[in-house]
Amino acid sequence: MRGVVLLIIGALAATLVLATACGGGEPPPTQPPAPTPTTALPTAVPPPTLQVGDQAPAPPHAFAGKAMVDGKAAPDGTVVTAWFDGVSQPVAEGAVANGVYNLKIVQRGDASYANKKVTFKIDGQDAKESSTWESGAADELNLSAGGGGAAPPVVSPTGGPLQITTEGDALKFNLSQLTVKAGSEVVITFKNASTVNQHNFVVVQAGTKDEVAAAGTGAGPDNAWIPQGDDRVIAKSGLLDPGATEDIRFTAPGPGNYQFVCTFPGHNFTMFGEFNVTP
Repeated sequence: MRGVVLLIIGALAATLVLATACGGGEPPPTQPPAPTPTTALPTAVPPPTLQVGDQAPAPPHAFAGKAMVDGKAAPDGTVVTAWFDGVSQPVAEGAVANGVYNLKIVQRGDASYANKKVTFKIDGQDAKESSTWESGAADELNLSAGGGGAAPPVVSPTGGPLQITTEGDALKFNLSQLTVKAGSEVVITFKNASTVNQHNFVVVQAGTKDEVAAAGTGAGPDNAWIPQGDDRVIAKSGLLDPGATEDIRFTAPGPGNYQFVCTFPGHNFTMFGEFNVTP
């Protein structure tokens, strides 16, 4: 009997050893879950809305009026162009319709067009008129090119008076040419026919009207907007109030082509003409 018990105990011990060796017993511990990130992933930022420019584009300057060539209305379809000094291409272009042109000069790029001088061509011929660019302005400006559209020259005999006036309130003289004889005693009666504007009348060396006008702006109203002691100035009036008249007396310079101009600030671009001196 004792032998049987020992055999049973030995079998149980062997079974326990085999179970332990084969991995029996308590199950292995469970692996811990992966930690949850505590930092949120960055969110994509949408690109900013693109703007055309920092500022809204400046309104254009519109010009319209009659177009004359050699004293006659330009035919329909005639090309009228606008130009800035120093620019090789026109800044605006349009065709005549019913004798009238229409142009809009649109500012392009970042550079301002303000106060730039505008000149015009009709069918490739230089127009006598000019203006300055102003944002949002709309001007009626009749253009003329060729010889027929100019007013006939006025010739002053020795000691004889010349008459010149303004075209009402328009920034324009009624004559585009004056002619005198070299060495003659010239008398020019200048009347300011405007009801609202002050004007002067200044005879200057050829090609200097705009430079003299710019210098006159610096001289100020106390000097009638005329630079004092300037060799480019040949003769001058005072600053005339609306309706006033003044006689300008001087000795005509030597033969050549000169200019006359109103140097009140801004008037020089349209108020000028040729002052011719014959031998």
